[in-house]
Amino acid sequence: MLAGIVGLSAVLAMIAAGLSTGALREAFGATSYDVEFAHAAGLKEGDPVRVTGIKVGRVTDIALQGAVVRVGLSVDDDLELGEATSAALKVETLLGTEFVSLDSQGSGRLRAGAVIPLERTRTPFALPEVLGGLTDRIDAIDTESLAQAFRVVAGTLDEAGPEVAAAVDGLSRLSVTVSSRDAQLRELLARSRGVSAVLADRSEQIVTLVEDAAAFLQVLEARRAAIEALLDGTQRLAAEITATTRATRKDLGPALQALTTTVDTLRKNKGDLEESIQLYAPLLRYYTTVLGHGRWFDAALFGLTPKVLPGTPPTTPVAPR
Repeated sequence: MLAGIVGLSAVLAMIAAGLSTGALREAFGATSYDVEFAHAAGLKEGDPVRVTGIKVGRVTDIALQGAVVRVGLSVDDDLELGEATSAALKVETLLGTEFVSLDSQGSGRLRAGAVIPLERTRTPFALPEVLGGLTDRIDAIDTESLAQAFRVVAGTLDEAGPEVAAAVDGLSRLSVTVSSRDAQLRELLARSRGVSAVLADRSEQIVTLVEDAAAFLQVLEARRAAIEALLDGTQRLAAEITATTRATRKDLGPALQALTTTVDTLRKNKGDLEESIQLYAPLLRYYTTVLGHGRWFDAALFGLTPKVLPGTPPTTPVAPR
């Protein structure tokens, strides 16, 4: 009897321990955080808290503080969250069950009891609010004007029946033509792929060609700049020559006239000059020969003294009477 009571007590204790494991873990192995949301969006106490889809805690408290909703979270103590962690309200089931999704961000660790501010939280659309807004918009629509517009469109389509039929017939024939050219279109696409493959294989050559073209354009640009500088210099030189000519115009006239006179004089005495040059040539050769013997040279003077022959006494000059 005593053994049965002890065994039953042990089984009941094990069952109680199993049922209270979550509460004990939450009491002794969980960390609390607060999150600010713009609205609760149907969130309730006890809804799960998840990280990448895995449940890591639950919602413990929901309270309105000013213009925001403060939500208390209880998260597993061994979960490491970054100091820039963000939170979002998401829909868990089609029935509208919500859960809090945490996204760990930041290099540090979020301290216990920290508040995730409104700037780092997101909330979904609330279906009742959306439906209510849709109802308001529908009420604001002028149904009579909309019905009249539909009637006008229907009448226009009825009047344009032949044209619409022709357009539809044209579209049909176009589709038939496209389908009949299906093989040709496939061949065109295949050739396009071939061209793309060739271009891909020649990509390096194309890049080299583009680079060479760029270098050629740079050379042309340099040549253009050089030609432009040359034209500028020529223009300045022409301006300087013009200015110099204008400044020396009075002196150039007499100088050119004197030069013309000198040329005319030389032309008139051309014969005498040529004869003088011909007579000067033998004399120059003679003195060149004489002076080419060294530091001493011999010279002969003719016609400066009376002619004396060997054995002939000198002639006594006759005194003038």
